[in-house]
Amino acid sequence: MQGSIYTAFSDMIVEQMGMEQWNELIEQTDPPSQGIYTSGEQYLDSELINMVQALSIKTGIDVEPLIEKFGRYLFKKLYDTSPVDISNLNNLKSFLLVIDNLIHVEVKRLHPEAYLPTFEYETIDDNTLIMYYSSKRKLCHVSIGLIFGAADQFNETVLIEHPECMHHGASRCKLVINFKGHNE
Repeated sequence: MQGSIYTAFSDMIVEQMGMEQWNELIEQTDPPSQGIYTSGEQYLDSELINMVQALSIKTGIDVEPLIEKFGRYLFKKLYDTSPVDISNLNNLKSFLLVIDNLIHVEVKRLHPEAYLPTFEYETIDDNTLIMYYSSKRKLCHVSIGLIFGAADQFNETVLIEHPECMHHGASRCKLVINFKGHNE
């Protein structure tokens, strides 16, 4: 997994729980990297998974909500460092529709070794978009958090249903996004 994901995770832990908690997490999970991450490097997926599981045990929060919370936090980091000029996108739906064919294409150009999820889209009506998430990592809950983070960025409210999931035997995850409008 790309190091920028790990640096964002460590930033979130330090900002929200303190440096002591980050150090305890590293000590407890003993990752091969020793908890020293740089954004351009690749690290084992298991390092992040182990840290999330340990954090879940410590906080008593289930893994899926923790992962979604991280996705929401991660969005701002990724948005602020996007390799593509996305300043012309002024709503959440437009943004979501360019992830796979614009943003991910540029990320792959810059980081050919990066493994990214793929998305397929189905527009139901003006207020409903279905995103189909596929990835060997099965981090659909990060994507849900990222979508909520994007909604925050565009000052919009969304409801997300997750009726089909790879964790429950589906070949891909189905995320039904209902756009509820701009926040006042």
